[in-house]
Amino acid sequence: MPHSVAPTLADRLAVVELETVSAAEIATATGLSVSTVRRLSKEPGWPGLVSTAEQREQRFPRKACVQWFRDNQASRIDVTELPGDDSDRVTITEIASRTGLKRGSVSPMPTLYENSADPFPAADALGTYSWGEVKQWLSRRSGRTGPRGTAVAPAPAEVPTAGPTLDVLTAAMIEQLTGRSKEAVKTLVRRPEIAGLSSGKVGRSRVWPAADLLPVLWRLGYLPESGPLSAEQTEVLIELGYLPAAGQEVSVEQEAVLREFGYNPRGTAEQRAWMAGPPRSATELAAYYRVTISAISHRLSRAVAAGGTVPSAIDTENGTQYDPKEFDEFWRRTSGTRTR
Repeated sequence: MPHSVAPTLADRLAVVELETVSAAEIATATGLSVSTVRRLSKEPGWPGLVSTAEQREQRFPRKACVQWFRDNQASRIDVTELPGDDSDRVTITEIASRTGLKRGSVSPMPTLYENSADPFPAADALGTYSWGEVKQWLSRRSGRTGPRGTAVAPAPAEVPTAGPTLDVLTAAMIEQLTGRSKEAVKTLVRRPEIAGLSSGKVGRSRVWPAADLLPVLWRLGYLPESGPLSAEQTEVLIELGYLPAAGQEVSVEQEAVLREFGYNPRGTAEQRAWMAGPPRSATELAAYYRVTISAISHRLSRAVAAGGTVPSAIDTENGTQYDPKEFDEFWRRTSGTRTR
């Protein structure tokens, strides 16, 4: 029996008999969550707000939103042009490479179409997908109205010298993210909420799906809610594709995913004001990080004893003080835990 073609998000919204729609109304019509709609509304090209004197809620032109969904969600692709064997197991990154779509556009698809009558193919325990199933899913969606996407054939395959092969975290990567020792991480991953997420082993290394474990690490306080990340944390997130390469701006898609994980890459207004503020005393630093003054002193002493880099002390008439931005980088680097 042929697979019945489910209505697209655009199809569902097109039948709504309203000229303007709110995020909640779009969510009801499409089956998406309100938070997902609000995230999408921040993406490039999303229709502008329609303002009226009577309505205080944000409303968007329905027809323009329908067209946006047609243009941006699972554009039509001729699967006969796509490289690779149907038996291949592929990651989100590889799907993007083979289809010519942006990784940030492919990454949300499993969640975006989770409640659809035709959901995105399921990943295995290692976070990889059947290339044949992905092609069939794209082919089914190709029969619907909307502009045809162009599959860009990738350059001759080269084995990358760096970068992810699977969207998973190893114990070594968890050490980098948390700033904890190998033995401490062994204890950490035995916690029930983390041990239960393990998806097996790649070679001799146990792995965890990055998309599942990262939100847990943020929730447990091993990663900062906002503000700067350590060099080690940044390196891992770049490798996994959640942050751009050095010197590039965080994309809308990456920021949306990070916010869902529990991290605000732009920092709170309070944090930005603190980082740009004047030098701070040990007493002020202790109050900001919600620790004792002795904890500040001990952290500095331990770093000096270990031969590490410590923030420059600034002698003022009010005593020794530190640049808040420089001290914050030191504090996060030496703790690996959320401090604010």
